[in-house]
Amino acid sequence: MPELWELARLQLIKSLNFYKYFFYTSFVVSSYFKLNNLGLSEFKYDQMKALYVANKCSEGNYFHYAESSTSFPQGPLYYLFECAFGTIGVTDYLNLLRLQIIVSQIVIFISFLIFKKFVNENVLYLAITIYLLNPYLIVSSRNSSTHYHQEIFLLLFFYLLLSRNKNKKISFYLGVITSLAFSAYYLLFVFMICMLFTFAIVKKLEHFNQIFFGGLFGFVINSFLYFPYIQSNGLTNIGFNNTSWGISSYWRILGNFLSGQSIINKVNGSNDYKSLTENYSNFEILINFNSIIVLILFVISLFYLIKVRLVEDINLIGITIFITYGVLLTLLDIALYPHYYFSMFIFGYVFLINQIQNIKYLVVIIFIFCISNILIFTNFNSYIADNGGALNSDFGKTFETCGCCVDDARTCRGQ
Repeated sequence: MPELWELARLQLIKSLNFYKYFFYTSFVVSSYFKLNNLGLSEFKYDQMKALYVANKCSEGNYFHYAESSTSFPQGPLYYLFECAFGTIGVTDYLNLLRLQIIVSQIVIFISFLIFKKFVNENVLYLAITIYLLNPYLIVSSRNSSTHYHQEIFLLLFFYLLLSRNKNKKISFYLGVITSLAFSAYYLLFVFMICMLFTFAIVKKLEHFNQIFFGGLFGFVINSFLYFPYIQSNGLTNIGFNNTSWGISSYWRILGNFLSGQSIINKVNGSNDYKSLTENYSNFEILINFNSIIVLILFVISLFYLIKVRLVEDINLIGITIFITYGVLLTLLDIALYPHYYFSMFIFGYVFLINQIQNIKYLVVIIFIFCISNILIFTNFNSYIADNGGALNSDFGKTFETCGCCVDDARTCRGQ
């Protein structure tokens, strides 16, 4: 009798094409959350600088550099979207933000069409669905700059990485895009280098020389992109300004990022968080529930990975995300924040689900997890709407209550 129920369940999922419609529905819900009521997004110095860059690019000034946690600035590609849209005359902040979100959503959707050649379709449907509904990523995507919209770089990188051994030309392009990431965001570049290192260690890069020469070509382009800055300021050593939060910090924050718990960082003021949890009593319960789910998925995935010991591409990507990259950043002794983890794109979830895709009722678990994500975001967003932001926390004041109406957006800071 249990076998009949299981057969009926599988037949129902297949006949309804549940995975596909689950993904489509999540895409629509995610797009609505990200694009609706953008006046509730945060607006501080970084956002003000992005708007300044858009205006300057509209005047023909295309080279801009962003302050970073090191002694050397982020390169001009950090403001790729602002400059591109500013050049065509888009200089209103909310319109800039709206266009960046639309581009990101399109890239995420296209990622399914591209990566289904390399990953089981149902695994992709579930992984991208979780990614789309991660409450922290929804809030973060309502921000400007390439840093918060890395998907276009990551789509190119992972496609080239998974296709690298087809021919030498693809490997060359892989080196180019890896190097160009340096001018977009340092840690994106470090992540890509770490990924290539993992693949090289197990001898999975057939055209290493082409990757190397592509990287050199990319850095020639970087030298032109950084030339105006170096001409004005000279060369400086790259050194990190803040030290690590502890030896386990990478993995603690990784768990928080994947579970959506990192959204708490936006309301990290004790009074704000207390007010949030008092007004929305299920918020903390849902956050803890998500953390438990991610921990369980990780433990089971690790068990299966050790058991099968397959050195396939998806496993190597997962090993980089969960081990190699974490070890490297720990050795570099730098302070880590949730937004440093955007570089894994959808592949943190792809790795977890790929290992356990045959587990009974996995779809049910993922469905409940996504509903929890939706409730977490709606609670958070309602709190922001009711209070005009999180006034004593990282989020600060909203665009519609402060950023829209002041000359110096630093006054909108919460802490």
